[in-house]
Amino acid sequence: MVHTIRRFIIASSVVMALLSGLSAQAGWVESFDGPTPDLNWQFFRYPAISPTFTHTILTEPGGNKYLSLDETNSAGSPPPATGSAFGIGFGSNEQFTDVRVAAVVNVVGDADRHYHGLGARASYFIDDGSITGVPGIIVTTTYVMHIDWQGGPANLSIDIEKVVNMQNMMAQSFDTPVPGIGNNHSFYAVLDVVGSGPVYVTGSLYEYPGGPLVARTRTMVDTAARDPWEDEGVRDAPILSGLSGIFGQNERSTPAGYHTTFDTVSSLSNGPAAVNPSPADGAVNVSIDADLSWVEAAFATGRKLWFGKAGNMVQVSPDPAGRSYALPTLDLGTTYQWRVDETGPGDVTVEGHVWTFTTEDCRSIDGFETYASDSEIQAAWPDNIPDPYIYSFLETGANNVHSGGKSMRFEYQNQADPYYTTVTRTFAVAQDWSSGKALSLWFRGDDANYRQALAVWLVDSAGHAHDVTHPYDHAVQAETWQQWVIDLQEFADDVVSLSAIRKIIIKTGNGTPSEQPPQDRDAIYIDDIRLCPAMCYNSAGLDLRGDVNGDCAVDFRDLAVMAQGWLNNGLASTP
Repeated sequence: MVHTIRRFIIASSVVMALLSGLSAQAGWVESFDGPTPDLNWQFFRYPAISPTFTHTILTEPGGNKYLSLDETNSAGSPPPATGSAFGIGFGSNEQFTDVRVAAVVNVVGDADRHYHGLGARASYFIDDGSITGVPGIIVTTTYVMHIDWQGGPANLSIDIEKVVNMQNMMAQSFDTPVPGIGNNHSFYAVLDVVGSGPVYVTGSLYEYPGGPLVARTRTMVDTAARDPWEDEGVRDAPILSGLSGIFGQNERSTPAGYHTTFDTVSSLSNGPAAVNPSPADGAVNVSIDADLSWVEAAFATGRKLWFGKAGNMVQVSPDPAGRSYALPTLDLGTTYQWRVDETGPGDVTVEGHVWTFTTEDCRSIDGFETYASDSEIQAAWPDNIPDPYIYSFLETGANNVHSGGKSMRFEYQNQADPYYTTVTRTFAVAQDWSSGKALSLWFRGDDANYRQALAVWLVDSAGHAHDVTHPYDHAVQAETWQQWVIDLQEFADDVVSLSAIRKIIIKTGNGTPSEQPPQDRDAIYIDDIRLCPAMCYNSAGLDLRGDVNGDCAVDFRDLAVMAQGWLNNGLASTP
């Protein structure tokens, strides 16, 4: 019990410190520390049959005061189960749109049995029994956050719901388990509701105010249409405003009633953090050309953006003028972190959540999936041979596609002048490839092909050009798909600007007559041209399956990695 007391006291003092700089018009806060509550609380129950629901301010042995919501009778049927299914309290009649409702809540300790939680944008009326058959409060609309320990503190979870006319509208669950089993203590619960169309609803649980995040639900996005998480029905419009409150709940007949506690409850219009990040939090394979955007609470008149590689966020200067930010080209295969701190009247700053995303390992230059016909691929990749001869074609045969459903078939007849054939992709806007380290492409040929030099050229916007030739002229005879990885520095060393690539050219032949017979027409297939971070430039096709540490070599270092875990079997040791 002492552990619980201490957490309540610490949480109360931290919350008050956090709120001390907020505008008086921002909402309300109740600490329960005075001889009477600071606010004109209103408490209701449903059903209101038995007068066994109570709301009492209790005092910890250490002197901290808190609110206890209690019901001693069972809810439901059959009689005499006449207790309330839930009891709810509203700190004021103030209507909120964007709002953060928060409270210190307790799990077991000095509270037990099932649910308690927070409500935002709530509306209600009091039924005298003529509508539902029993008297009590009817909550017509609200967003709620549950703190649920009906399975004991070892199975603590949080969730969010939309409630319309006392029924949740949830076809999908937003339940989020709280890690660990030692959860029999107090936490700081936060319900953020932001926006009007759509509305973004998020529930979070912290160790204490300003402390580490313990768990967070997915954000519920509520629109005027039927959302994927929402039951079908006519009452599917977003909830635009309402009261803020707290509640205890137990709709089961056993155990009887509920006993839940709250401390330092607040409802703040200048409290919600920014939401709906793009790229989404935790997103992977994000384009290196991505930009940032987010949704802010209505109070925000400005913002401070923090951005950087994971573990190295820095504040962006100048501050963004709006709710988006254009990033420079990012690095491939890199995890980034970012945060938006909203600022508002009265020097209020609300620190945002830290979001992360990871860029794509390789950036697609051309996967050939966007072309619908031979003519489209011929327009994008024209060859160097005058009409009427055509040498680039769209390929869809399963054996001739590396990934997806399409590739490029590149044919050539290098027994005639100019004794080489090229296909060229010209970019409308020069491409910045400076974030990459390697150019990767996949190809396959046919053992009936005649040996030909295979090369790739890059040309920058200034006309500087350089080519890299595959080390084997029999590469075009490979009947299985081969990855060719080219170090981009080979082009840069010959003054090609990697930040302004205008053309990529694939070439067969070397300008001298090939051994092809007069009418012979050979072909290779090209797929998945990508810009990548550092990779093994294994043009020799060596067997690197033993490369344990990923340094592109099989040597004693790989043996050391294996020896380090030698005979590890995961079994418990014995004395």
